[in-house]
Amino acid sequence: MARKKDPLSARDREIWQKVTESVQPLGKRGDAPPLAPLPKIYIQEETRSLPMEWHTRPSPKPDNSIDRRMQRQIATGRQEVDRSVDLHGMTQDRAFATLKRTIEGAIKRGDKTLLVVTGKGGRRFNQLDATPAAYRTRADFDQLGGVLRRMVPLWLEGPDLKPFIQSYGTASPDHGGDGALYVILRRRMPGSRKDRST
Repeated sequence: MARKKDPLSARDREIWQKVTESVQPLGKRGDAPPLAPLPKIYIQEETRSLPMEWHTRPSPKPDNSIDRRMQRQIATGRQEVDRSVDLHGMTQDRAFATLKRTIEGAIKRGDKTLLVVTGKGGRRFNQLDATPAAYRTRADFDQLGGVLRRMVPLWLEGPDLKPFIQSYGTASPDHGGDGALYVILRRRMPGSRKDRST
């Protein structure tokens, strides 16, 4: 039977010999300290889906005004806005999807206060109107305009979002005034014992 070829060359053996001469035996040392435990990996809250009960339990209609004390606390910074979302300039479909995703994510994180920027908007004129565009003034524009400004309150009270909303109201001028809303989110799902808003 043929002998296996030595994988180490003569040069390698010489180097290994020098390395082993410089090593001192451990002697009567104790065992090596145990390795630190590996850090735990937590699933991010935003990746978890909300329990189905959020959508299936009956939920009250959100209040369309925030109590004055809470509004003052948010406006003065004593109650922080946990998250904000800027919708203006988006199409209705995109704005609704963004708002829904933001609100559901905020509920999963345990956020309480949301600032939703809709923009004030304005009426778009037909190019065939009697007054040329160059001569129109601000007064010519519909100040109640702005599709998102009108739609967001309807969405907040609609079946997809109302389970998450406790109340909402116009933001302070520093946060966008008529072009933004404060949204107060529920801490608990509607109908649960700890839901104080029902």
